[in-house]
Amino acid sequence: MVIDFHSHSFIPDAVAARAIGAMARNVEGVIAPIGDGTLGNQLDQMEHDGVDMAVMLPIATKPTQHDVILRNALAIREGRCDARSAEMLVPFMSVHPFDPELKKHIEEISSLGFHGVKVHPYYQNFSLEDPAVRPMFEILSANGLVVVSHCGYDVGYPGRYDACGPKEIASLLKSVPDLVFVAAHLGGCLGFAPHATDEIVDLGCYADTSALMRDWMRDEEMRLCRSWPAERLLFGTDFPWNVCSEAIGWVKSVRSERDWDAVFSGNARRLLKIGN
Repeated sequence: MVIDFHSHSFIPDAVAARAIGAMARNVEGVIAPIGDGTLGNQLDQMEHDGVDMAVMLPIATKPTQHDVILRNALAIREGRCDARSAEMLVPFMSVHPFDPELKKHIEEISSLGFHGVKVHPYYQNFSLEDPAVRPMFEILSANGLVVVSHCGYDVGYPGRYDACGPKEIASLLKSVPDLVFVAAHLGGCLGFAPHATDEIVDLGCYADTSALMRDWMRDEEMRLCRSWPAERLLFGTDFPWNVCSEAIGWVKSVRSERDWDAVFSGNARRLLKIGN
C-alpha cells in the first residue's frame, strides 16, 4: 500500500484552473506543475502510478476561508465530488493563526473527525517560533490533530528563510512538546547548511519526503531521506509538483526495503487511524 501524505488539488475545476495557473506563474522558470490541479487529474495520476490514498492539504490564506475549506473537505469525504475521491483522498483542514474564532474552528475540525491541518508560515505570514502563535499549536495538540507545516525554503518566496527553518521548528517543538508535527520537505532542509535539521530529529517530529524533483540528488536531501528514523518518515510527493511514480522510485532507491512498509504506508496509517 502507498499513501501520499502531501498532495494538493482544488475544487471545483474552475478554481483549480485559476489556482494552479497563479502558482505556476509565481514559480515560472524554476519548476512547473505536472497536473492541472483538479481532483480528477490527481486521482488518475494516483491510479496510474500505484498510489492508493493521498492526504490532501489545503491552505487558509485568509482567516475568512475556514467555511469554504470545511465545505470542500466534507464534500470530498462524503463522496459528493465523486466516489473515487471519498475512497482515495483524506482531506485535511487548514487553520489561520489570526482567525478570531480560531479555538472554535479547531474544536469543530476535531469534532468532525478530521485528522489534521496544514499550515504554511509564508502564505499565512507568521513564524513557527513566534510566541503569539503558540496558543494555536497548543489547541491543535490538545485536540489531537496532526499538524503538517511547510518547512524550509519555498521557491515562491525567494530570499525568505526566516519563518519555518530548522531553528524555528525546534523552538516550536520545545515549546509544545506533545504536538504531532510533520516537517514537510525533509524537515525543511532546503536553503540551510548541511546538518541544520539534526536538532529536530531528536525532538520526535515526523518528516515527509516531498522534496522537489530538482532537489532529489542533493547531498543533504539524500542524507536525510536515507537516515531519518523510519518510524517517523512519511512518503509525500507535493503533487502536482512531482510525478508520483518517480517519487516512489526515488525513495525506494534511497531507503532499505525493510523500511518501505513504514515509510510508504505504516506511519501514515497510524497517524490517520487506518487499520491494517
